[in-house]
Amino acid sequence: MSTDPFVVLGLTPGRYEPAEITRRFAECRQRLLRDLHAGWRYDDARRELDELYVAFRTLLNASANGQAARPNEADRYTCMRRLIAASLEGGLLRASRRERLLEEGRRRGFADFHTHLLIAQVQAGEGELLRAGSPEEARSASQTSRVGARVAAAGLLGLAIFLTAVRWLNL
Repeated sequence: MSTDPFVVLGLTPGRYEPAEITRRFAECRQRLLRDLHAGWRYDDARRELDELYVAFRTLLNASANGQAARPNEADRYTCMRRLIAASLEGGLLRASRRERLLEEGRRRGFADFHTHLLIAQVQAGEGELLRAGSPEEARSASQTSRVGARVAAAGLLGLAIFLTAVRWLNL
């Protein structure tokens, strides 16, 4: 499937009422749940369900804010932050969704390390503190909050590396 939320939900780009977005989401979800329980398409159905949830949250958040969701925004940082925020469930991120975000980050020109930092930044609720290439914004933020955000991001990145190593070593 595509990462464009309109394509995932089978809609043409534009503005939609939340009821229409929810209706399309329910239809797609029913189909994928049938495939999920069929067994023969389990892996594909899980991946597509994750993409469906991300697309649903992205479009629902955009319609709640009175905006049309634009998958090809000029500011890739803002777009990545929105994707990350839409992927969070109660402030946490599933491993499968993290992998999807890493793939999307690569597609948008981010290194894996920078994508992990953006994920940690969104999870910590920080603003533009780690954005590369904007020293004016970095200077305007207070020194303590920058250090705190970097420590939190480094801790989450360390945890991600540790979990990847455990998974890789099959422990």
